[in-house]
Amino acid sequence: MASLTVLLRHSGKWNDEGNYIDFSIKGILIKEYVSFNDLVASIFNQLGMDLSSKTIKIQYKVEGIFTPIEIHNDMSYTVYVELKKENREFGMYPLCITTIEKDLISGGSLNQGDIVQIDEGIQMYDFDTDDTLTIDFVNSGEAIRVFELHKDLIISKTNQKEVVAGQVYKDKDTLKEVMENYAIAQRFQFRVDRSNAISYALLCISEDCEWRFKASSINKSEQFKVREFNDNHTCPLKDKVYEQRQASNSLIGGMIRPKLTNHKRKYTPRDIIDDVKSDLGVYVSYMLAWRAKKKAMNFLRGEPADSYKKLPGYLYTMDMTYPGSHIRMVKSPKNEFMYVYISLYAFIRGFDHCRPIVVVDGSHQKSYYNETFVLASTLDGAGHILPLTYGVIDSENDVAWTWFFEQFKIAYCERENMCIVSDRNESIIKSVSRVYPNVPYFACIWHLWNNVYKKFKKSHAKLSEIYFSMAKACTQAEFDSLMEKVEKVDIRVKEYLEFSWLRKVD
Repeated sequence: MASLTVLLRHSGKWNDEGNYIDFSIKGILIKEYVSFNDLVASIFNQLGMDLSSKTIKIQYKVEGIFTPIEIHNDMSYTVYVELKKENREFGMYPLCITTIEKDLISGGSLNQGDIVQIDEGIQMYDFDTDDTLTIDFVNSGEAIRVFELHKDLIISKTNQKEVVAGQVYKDKDTLKEVMENYAIAQRFQFRVDRSNAISYALLCISEDCEWRFKASSINKSEQFKVREFNDNHTCPLKDKVYEQRQASNSLIGGMIRPKLTNHKRKYTPRDIIDDVKSDLGVYVSYMLAWRAKKKAMNFLRGEPADSYKKLPGYLYTMDMTYPGSHIRMVKSPKNEFMYVYISLYAFIRGFDHCRPIVVVDGSHQKSYYNETFVLASTLDGAGHILPLTYGVIDSENDVAWTWFFEQFKIAYCERENMCIVSDRNESIIKSVSRVYPNVPYFACIWHLWNNVYKKFKKSHAKLSEIYFSMAKACTQAEFDSLMEKVEKVDIRVKEYLEFSWLRKVD
């Protein structure tokens, strides 16, 4: 965590011109990302002041502004830090400290709201370490030397191997993961004795063991300090060799996260089990490995529900970026996502220069919500695929497909000699007949061949060339001749094809 060197002016007073005079000076290091109370505690410690009898007011001056600016909460402290980061010279923006006796406040001679008051039970860092450096001299105009912080006491990485009393962690989650790693490395198990927003206490899984760990937050901030740690195990060996429950899905998820950044990599739960065994010496179940992978994926890509929350903003941005597009989204009465339809302006204009053949298909998504991705496309003059629209529906049902084709008709209307090709899905056939009653529907030759391949395994090898030649036949006579060849190979295939090519309507 970065630190800033700050000059403290204290034991002085403000004159009528708004200048702080007759002061002494000390130096202090402040953290960029701590609370206002931590700053106050640091100043009290550095100045050696008595918390029970005094309060302070913290102010500084900015060039061009007559009135001193007061630091009185976290926001005003953050403003000061950002200002200080712009000019890190030691003598710039010194903090001017006004000390006030508490009995003056209680007597009513001062406005209590203007004074910083410190809880006498406040928990402070050990500021007598390298974390602070005292420079004690009077205002003589001499050059002030710059000093550096030798050791950062705040632990932010979860690969911390050594755990001792007095350590400070950036937050509770970091501390928990460090302790889980520590238990696995030391081959023992612990149980949680107390865990809440301000405390975290652990005991050995064995009832009679003296091992114990206690940590709590620093002045109710996010940072946690280890208050007590007895690392002496007095439990029998058998209590240490049970299944390692500290190998949680959160811990393993954090460990495998870097291996999942490449979405093309195949990384299965079996691979995770092997890696955990190799790295931690612990066996985990398949289900635990699967949950760890899911947790890591959610961390990297976000929860599915969070992605849906961003969808309205994404669609709005797309509509503003590509004016003339047809973009629609439908929600349920419970404000839940149902359908989305997208036809970009470039697609709509491009279709005017293509043959009026629309190929429609859907693909079931292997996700938490099991929706269906839908797509319509055509061929351009160069024989390349041109997407016409894409979207998502809840499933391939009559209502969803009808809505899809209604949106398609709004975007593209109905062209002369237009036809729709798909995989003979019943809902698509019904929806086309409702929305486009005058547009013929045809079966996709590839989907039809896959069905022939699966149903007539003994005949498909002989039929492949005949079938695709028949699908590309340009005359009725050529088609009928090829169909006779199909009949000679397997009459069941001929009957299936004739049935399949019949147009199905309600």
